[in-house]
Amino acid sequence: MLLLTIAVLGLAALMLPFATHPFAPLPHISGMYGTATAIIDLATFWLLASAPRQPRSHAIIAAAYLFGALMAMAHVLTYPGAVLDDRAVVGSPHAVSLLFMVWRAGFAGFVLWAVLASSRDQMAARSNTSSLPSVLAVLSAVAFFFASQLTDAAALATVSSREMFSALSRQGAYAAAVLAVAAVLMIWRLRLWSRSIFVWLVFVLVAEATAVWLSTFSGGRYTLAWYATRIEGVIANAVVLVLLARHFRNLHMDLASTVAMLQLRTEGLQAEIHRRESAEVKLAQAKKLEAVGQLGAGLAHDLNNILQVVIARLALLQRRAGSAVDADVDVIRRNVRKAEALTRQLTLLSGRRHHNARPLDLTEIFLSIAEGLRALLAKRHELLIDVEPGLPHIAVDALELEIALTNLVTNARDAMPEGGQVAIGVRQVPRPDGTVSIDIQVRDTGYGMTAELRERAFEPFFTTKEPGKGTGLGLPQVHGFVSASGGSVSVESEPDRGTAVTMSFPIHAEPTNHDLPPRAAHPLRTGQVVLLVDDNDDVREASAQLLRASGCIVRQTPDASVALALLHDGFRPGLLISDIVMPGGLDGVELAHRARAVQPDLVILLVTGYSDAADTAKARGFPVMRKPYDLASLARALS
Repeated sequence: MLLLTIAVLGLAALMLPFATHPFAPLPHISGMYGTATAIIDLATFWLLASAPRQPRSHAIIAAAYLFGALMAMAHVLTYPGAVLDDRAVVGSPHAVSLLFMVWRAGFAGFVLWAVLASSRDQMAARSNTSSLPSVLAVLSAVAFFFASQLTDAAALATVSSREMFSALSRQGAYAAAVLAVAAVLMIWRLRLWSRSIFVWLVFVLVAEATAVWLSTFSGGRYTLAWYATRIEGVIANAVVLVLLARHFRNLHMDLASTVAMLQLRTEGLQAEIHRRESAEVKLAQAKKLEAVGQLGAGLAHDLNNILQVVIARLALLQRRAGSAVDADVDVIRRNVRKAEALTRQLTLLSGRRHHNARPLDLTEIFLSIAEGLRALLAKRHELLIDVEPGLPHIAVDALELEIALTNLVTNARDAMPEGGQVAIGVRQVPRPDGTVSIDIQVRDTGYGMTAELRERAFEPFFTTKEPGKGTGLGLPQVHGFVSASGGSVSVESEPDRGTAVTMSFPIHAEPTNHDLPPRAAHPLRTGQVVLLVDDNDDVREASAQLLRASGCIVRQTPDASVALALLHDGFRPGLLISDIVMPGGLDGVELAHRARAVQPDLVILLVTGYSDAADTAKARGFPVMRKPYDLASLARALS
């Protein structure tokens, strides 16, 4: 800015000796000058006035440019020859000089007002008072235009046959220059150098004062100084417009950058919200599964004790009644197994229950359960089972795998009421981490599910089936079973395009049992002395009767502490059968551990309706058998 100001003053000094040199009269130059100035000033006014937050001084500067634009238009309309040949468009041609003086002086006056107002600037939201300077600028321009029409004071005087500026024109022009210089001095005095708009206004005011003085010094129109003043006026007025345009461009770029950054942050925030919502849904689902699992665990423990009584008494009844009751016994046994499967479904939901996992050959498993799965379907349904040959084993509970497949095939059937195809595929699939899993997929061609249904598919008790046709425990059982087996389960489904449920299991790795004590073969035999420990009187009595029927000698006790006291007193049974969950400070696992310390060769079998401690028992090398059991199950567990 300083260099430009010095350049303007230097050019004025160089032009001073030639300022009065006359050129051909071109009145339309004044029209071009006034029009260009009006357009530039209006654009500058609009940029300044459109700022949403501005100090009062900026509102006054905007009014200065509005006043300048209106006076420039009045100058063009009243200047003879600017638009029409040799005459003005409106008004008296004598008004040109007065309007020009008011134009330049008024602009400098508004800037001086802005300088004085800058000391009271407060950055705040625009209020109605911010429009007052603009209103005053419009009223002033209109008032000065009409006032100029009330005088016949000549703008020019003829001197030696040459038209020269009249005394009124010279004095008014010098007054406008003096006012511009006063505004510059006030900017300097108030040290407004930190605000770029005032710095550039210094250049504009210096250029205006210099040009007005030089043009007036030339003595008349159409001189070198007169033409140079018009060119300088356009350039000087354009400076602030360029400054504001650059400022708004930078603001636009900053705004675009901020919008892009906010968009990225919004997308990130939306992704985080979605992730949290998904996590909250999963957490809520996990809590529901946990609650149902805990409920199922308690029910399983009590129901399995009841079923144990039924199984044991049923075996005794069959022995006493003979073959006459075989058919009835088979029906009862089958329904007991169904009840046991239901308790398993409940306990599987939490993913915490003890599994009787063992390595399974999937080819053999599917050969044994294929007919049972087909029996679930009607003639209008087709079941396809495709097991890849030579698959490695997986370690899962065979009965629970069968229950999971039964649930999936049942769901597939219900999704195809008019018939369709159920395809079960078993494949070895490589994982991204380099390992291999065994995938069991059940696919149907039924209704499919929406995204909302897929999200709730594993929610306990959630079902879309009619009342009485679904419990909402099928897919939760699948989820609990697969999770407890160390695998994962996924659902792919779209409306009217069927559903595919995939259970992925890790390949079974043979465990190392070097640290576990060897289990001696010890089947049940006649004369075997058995110490039976169970706190449930009915279960203990039914189990004792079952063992006695096989020829065993049974001693019963309802408490682990009593059983341990018997061993310390010298009682030496060949077999200890104990429930895991018992009241008091000593459970079945701890009893087994202490009993083996007293009698190392004692064969121990722990039984449970349901208990988390079953895993601890197996880790210590004690065999665990699930209730309900019969003599055949006992023999297999002890062999």
